[in-house]
Amino acid sequence: MLTRNILQKHYFKLKSVKYLPEYVVVQNSLANSWDSFLEKHTEGNLVQCFNYGEILPVAYPRKKVARFSIIHNGEPVGIVQGTYTVYLGVGITLAVELGPIVNAEMETKTKTHVVEFLVKELEAYCKKKRIIHLHLSIPDYLQIQDVFRKMNYTSAGKASEYIVNLNDGAQKLWLEIHHNKRRNIKRALKDGVEITHSHKTEDLETFYSLYYATSKKRGFNAYPRSLFDELWKNYDPELTKVFLANLNKQTVSGVFLAIQGKTVYALGAGSLAVGWAARPNDLMHWKAMEWASENHYLKYDMGEVDDPLPTEGSSRWGIWRWKKEWKGNFEGFEKFDKIILPRYKPLLDARDFAYKRMRKLGVSL
Repeated sequence: MLTRNILQKHYFKLKSVKYLPEYVVVQNSLANSWDSFLEKHTEGNLVQCFNYGEILPVAYPRKKVARFSIIHNGEPVGIVQGTYTVYLGVGITLAVELGPIVNAEMETKTKTHVVEFLVKELEAYCKKKRIIHLHLSIPDYLQIQDVFRKMNYTSAGKASEYIVNLNDGAQKLWLEIHHNKRRNIKRALKDGVEITHSHKTEDLETFYSLYYATSKKRGFNAYPRSLFDELWKNYDPELTKVFLANLNKQTVSGVFLAIQGKTVYALGAGSLAVGWAARPNDLMHWKAMEWASENHYLKYDMGEVDDPLPTEGSSRWGIWRWKKEWKGNFEGFEKFDKIILPRYKPLLDARDFAYKRMRKLGVSL
């Protein structure tokens, strides 16, 4: 059983260090040890990487970051990072996406203890900072969902990241994708679609204009320009890139890529209707996957898909039909919720009601 005493802060030169027999819970860990652990135990997890946590409060000035790790024999064995927004002195939701991450090789009992203590630290942090609600999305491969059920968390449903595997190279992938995709890619090439990629600011601006216009047309909530700007400036410039599709001297499609570990993330994409007949999106993503494969990345993350999957005729059917032709795999996760400060729940309900109203009105959040 793990118990706690206080360890002097200056020993690790870190904030809020607490001693457990053989384990140390640390708030605000060091970047190198954090990302080293992440790359050792995942093939990529952008939202849990240290630098992403540093970027978010700059991109969203109201956001704050909570970050904890558990150290054993000088090395992390578990990490968790979440963000929250404060209004009138009260935090609404501490959201942890695709975390915590723990050493999956640990014995089940030890892994359970590590997860429990990370979550207890998050709960204590919520109480200290007056945060109403704790929300976590837990990757299926960790097999730790039962820990949250035992800790009285409520399941809020499941979803998946849609991943195109690049392990066997672009040539093998070409043979595996749907024949309709291959036909569309060949058509784009025949019609003269040209693909470029760069880390040029003017290309970022072109991408965002396409992305934002597409969000308005299709009714999804676009990430703010500030997020892409901060990733562009403050993430490793070798790990962010824009691919653009050009037809008849006009840019008709764009996608923003960010890389973490061995995974390339397509964080946002947009296109003009004028070019759709030439299928530039298919060629653009294919060239991005081809580039990723040539540079030894293992996964191309095309974003979240619903569970259950969209059905034909539903509002999300079109994008799912387009994605599934890449013959990717699902990396599932389950969402869990817990109200930490029940007396403030009316504020959470008011926030949720306002969000639903804004979505119906087509207002970006």
